[in-house]
Amino acid sequence: MSEQMNSMSEQMNSMSEQMNSERPDNNSDVDVSNFSRHLNGHNAPIWWGIIGLILIELSVVSAFTVTYLYLYMQHPQWPPNDIPAPPLLIPTWSMILMLLSCVTMYLAGKAVEKNQAKHFVVYTFASVVMACSVLWIRWLQFGNFEMRWDQHVYGSLLWTISGFHFIHIVSAAIGTAAIGLFGMAGFYTRQRQIGVVVDTMYWNFVAFAWLPFYLVLYFFPRL
Repeated sequence: MSEQMNSMSEQMNSMSEQMNSERPDNNSDVDVSNFSRHLNGHNAPIWWGIIGLILIELSVVSAFTVTYLYLYMQHPQWPPNDIPAPPLLIPTWSMILMLLSCVTMYLAGKAVEKNQAKHFVVYTFASVVMACSVLWIRWLQFGNFEMRWDQHVYGSLLWTISGFHFIHIVSAAIGTAAIGLFGMAGFYTRQRQIGVVVDTMYWNFVAFAWLPFYLVLYFFPRL
């Protein structure tokens, strides 16, 4: 009897040792040599975050544009009350500057890919200077509007859309200036450039969002 119990005990010990040998060791080392702290492109969560933000903002741009076009088609005379169409010169210059700033932002991104920190800083702040120039032009334009924002629906749309895009340029300029300051400190490299990528994506959205606004606010009233 004692021998049988000893035999069973030995079998159980053997099974326990076998199970322990097959169980992974929680304290064993994990090879992370292929991992990276710096994710770029669609592998980075912030990339998808900026895509979501752009889609939300794009819905607002679409809503403003569709609302304006609906009211434009409902009124045989537009702008109403014999109000002259707003001048084209100032908004056209602001559109040209915003599109040129997209080029300098693109060049800034290429400079980061080549680890050219000085070129990156120059192109980045060139974009900020152009954005500030657009803001100054828009501020002068606000003073030339011939109607109040609460005078009628046309005035409300003109002021709301212009103010909406003005605020977005301010936010893009502040964010890009911060990116430029980080660039001066040598923070961005070819491996660590996701901040530049998402900032450029948002910048391009803000710049190209002005195209439908330019058409409905300044071109359609002349048709």
